[in-house]
Amino acid sequence: MRSSKLILAARMEEFMEIESSDHDRRHTAVRVLPRKLLLTSALAFLLVFCAVAATRSSGPDVRGIHGTAHAISAAELASCGSAPELDGEGLDSLIQHTSGVLIVGIPEMRCTQAMVAALQSKGMDYTLKEFKGSFQYTPGVSDIWDWLHCSYPDDKTSGGMVMHSYVFAEGKFQGQGFAAAEKVQQGLLSAPSSGKSCEERFMDEADVLKQYQTASKNKVLLFGWLACPCTAIAQTRLASESVCYEGRTWANPNSQLMAYLQCKEGKPDDHSFVYFRTEQGSWDFVGNGFDFDNDAMPQERFASVVAASGAATTCKHANIKVNVFGTPLEECRTDPGDMAGSWQDDGTCSEQIGGIHEICIERLPADFSSETHQSAWSEERADQRHCVCVGAWSLYMTDAAKHPQNAKTIMPHCKAIPETALTARYLHNWKDWNGYPANIVQGVGKLVERCLDQAGSAKLKCGLRQRFEALSGEVPDLKGSSDLQGLEQRLQQLSCSPED
Repeated sequence: MRSSKLILAARMEEFMEIESSDHDRRHTAVRVLPRKLLLTSALAFLLVFCAVAATRSSGPDVRGIHGTAHAISAAELASCGSAPELDGEGLDSLIQHTSGVLIVGIPEMRCTQAMVAALQSKGMDYTLKEFKGSFQYTPGVSDIWDWLHCSYPDDKTSGGMVMHSYVFAEGKFQGQGFAAAEKVQQGLLSAPSSGKSCEERFMDEADVLKQYQTASKNKVLLFGWLACPCTAIAQTRLASESVCYEGRTWANPNSQLMAYLQCKEGKPDDHSFVYFRTEQGSWDFVGNGFDFDNDAMPQERFASVVAASGAATTCKHANIKVNVFGTPLEECRTDPGDMAGSWQDDGTCSEQIGGIHEICIERLPADFSSETHQSAWSEERADQRHCVCVGAWSLYMTDAAKHPQNAKTIMPHCKAIPETALTARYLHNWKDWNGYPANIVQGVGKLVERCLDQAGSAKLKCGLRQRFEALSGEVPDLKGSSDLQGLEQRLQQLSCSPED
């Protein structure tokens, strides 16, 4: 039976969404189903898989020193036509003459990454050859993918979806990335190894972790890939209790630091890593971000590891699940069946990579995308809720004179905008939208003005004021700007207590 983690990963890839190349749509974002739904789906999938596996014919597979390999006859290969070239060499020749493990895949896809992570966690050498392709396999678009799919048709998930990677060992097909990764983890697929430890193979990355862990002031460390919901879950849990922590996050799915931590902890499927210092001064790997979900780690357990670490609880982190007023972030999505609003799987505008889709718009203007130098995709979303990019909003308001009526009426839904949008973390996004300069004063100013109009209580207004003033203190362009005098006067008239 296949390992549950790789089944989950495969199912996650089936539900992954890659939209068009329009910059204000999540063209490379991973849509990950809620964890409980994934687990439920995985259990059902396991039952189906076992039933199918029990009745499937063994086929022409042969057993070799590298595990189960698929023997493809010359006649079968010939029926798929001449092999196209990849990196200047015929694909059939490349497969037959590459020693050890060869991965031919689309690098940003999870099946490819799963295989790379599995090999790296075992210290196994491999060759990766990349080709380009979309998320959905479409015949005729990529000659490389067409030939691979024709020659090695056992490249699908149980649901029939064609995967994006093909793995070979000494010229024999081992399966798509998820299937081959499982073989590696089960010891059924071997390859030459450098014999080096994780620290020897990732010297720079090991030094990064060492520096963080040798600093006596550090008590809690979080490292994570921003595209994984696991990272946001850990960030939210730590921020909810104002736990002081250090660490790094990254947008690159092929981060070498992530590869090192996967290797070090023996967790090739993990994309976030949380460490707590113990009472004895050593470090414990407590788990990945999912392990810090409220359902996974009760408050008593969380409070215990925080107390044992000696971490201070006085750090106010911007929380991706708290809005600009300081209250829990609401969903931007109003229809659970609407999957086209550029929101995350939970319906919130909480993307932390790519375009930073963190501005929830109440009724999207039809001209929003074309007026921000994109294609006319927003015509299809006109008058609907939508998460737009920080930079796109900023540019739309900067160029208000080009669309005065819509710039006047466009309204953010501020209870669904995370407080992270009003932080210096996204300073670049406020000032630039894909090479088109935007005015941060107009972008931030118009957002705060309209959110202030929406605030129904003094407490909400004071929460907004606190976040705006914190950002202004870090951004000289906002401090004392003549264009913001009216807004600042309105904010100063509020009677806010330190608790607000």
